[in-house]
Amino acid sequence: MSPTSPRNMLALGLFALICCANSPSVSAQDYDLATWGERVYDAFASKQRYPKRALDAKLEGTVKVEVTVGQNGDIIGFKINQSSGHNVLDGSVLQILNRINPLPPLPEGLSSFNFKIPLRFNMDDQQTRLGAEVQVAQATPDWKGWQRDVSRILARNQGYPTQLIEEGIEGTVRVKVQIAMDGTIMAQQVVESSGNPILDDEAIDLMRRISFPKLPENKESVSLTIPLSYRIGAKG
Repeated sequence: MSPTSPRNMLALGLFALICCANSPSVSAQDYDLATWGERVYDAFASKQRYPKRALDAKLEGTVKVEVTVGQNGDIIGFKINQSSGHNVLDGSVLQILNRINPLPPLPEGLSSFNFKIPLRFNMDDQQTRLGAEVQVAQATPDWKGWQRDVSRILARNQGYPTQLIEEGIEGTVRVKVQIAMDGTIMAQQVVESSGNPILDDEAIDLMRRISFPKLPENKESVSLTIPLSYRIGAKG
């Protein structure tokens, strides 16, 4: 991998910042911090999601974020230094930070560290499609209404990992969920993999973040298998 590859951009930025701030000489801690920066970049790249609402509206932009990290890797503060111009993209920052928190522990000798990173949302020449097919065995009107509500919740919350959009990776994940009477998702597991661990993790993370409406007819619990699709095609 070349020194100027996207994966190394954050690491090189951190490295340059420390070198300039301290002295012309390069210490072992500087190298440790550059390596830490690479791991941080990987964390952001694997956990960033393109919100479905932004994909549907074809919104693009870059959110410039400043993050403060404690010694053990916990994110102890953040702020948006530059908006993308779209609330839905800016609003996804907190979700991304929650997914990656905590980051790797800081190199020895550092009690805290502050860094800046641009989070880019760019669809390039790709048109993405997200979908979830919800089917319940019951055919009563109450269950059909519940099914429609669940489909809407999934549509609002499903996102596409930005790293996979850039790499052109798609697939379908089948997730089995156990739903309690009040709509809480008590358990979730992948029963059919997409073939990509990031997509599989995204499907599980989605089910952990949401809850469904109360079950109809005082049903105590229900088990569903939901296919979540992630598709990419050329625009136009």
